[in-house]
Amino acid sequence: MSDNASDPKEKEPTEEKPMAAQIQKKKPNKKMLLIIGAALLILLGGIGFFVWKEGYFSGVNGKASQEQQEKIKNLLASHFLLGIPAVTANLDSGNGTTTYVKMAANIEIQGHQDSATLQGVIPQVQDIFQTYLHETRPEELHGSGFYRLKEALLRRLRITLSPLNVTNIYITELLTQ
Repeated sequence: MSDNASDPKEKEPTEEKPMAAQIQKKKPNKKMLLIIGAALLILLGGIGFFVWKEGYFSGVNGKASQEQQEKIKNLLASHFLLGIPAVTANLDSGNGTTTYVKMAANIEIQGHQDSATLQGVIPQVQDIFQTYLHETRPEELHGSGFYRLKEALLRRLRITLSPLNVTNIYITELLTQ
C-alpha cells in the first residue's frame, strides 16, 4: 500500500510541473501584445483612411457627391479668364535711373462667358496696369510688394469694370529690368 500511496503522490508533482510550464509558455509577453496591438491599430487606420479617401460615406448612393460635382461644374462654367497681353511700363525710380517692368496677367470674371464682348475691355485694363506700374517704385515690387501689387490692381479693376464681377487676377509674367 505504501507503494500505491506513494505512486499517486509522485505522479501528481510530475504532472503539475508540465502543467505549470505549459501555463508559463502560453502566457503572452507584454512586448508582443504591444507590437500586435500597434500593428492592428495601423492596419485599421489605413483601412479607415482608404475608405474615407475613396468617399464611400459621402452620401446615400453617391447622390450628395453628384450634386456637389454639378455645383462645381456650374461654378467653373460661370467663371471666365480674360488674357491681358504683356504691358511694359517705366517705374518711378526717383533718382533718375530708368527701370522697366513687363507684366502679363489673366483676369477672372464671374458670370460672363462671352469673350467677344470682353475684348473691348482689354485696353482699359492695360491702361490700369500701366498707370499703376508707372506710380510704383522698384523696391515696392520685392517681398510682400508683389501681394500688394496684386491687391491694388484687383481693387482698381473692380472699380473700373464695376458691372462685371472681377473675382481674381493671376499675374503670369512680371519682369523688372
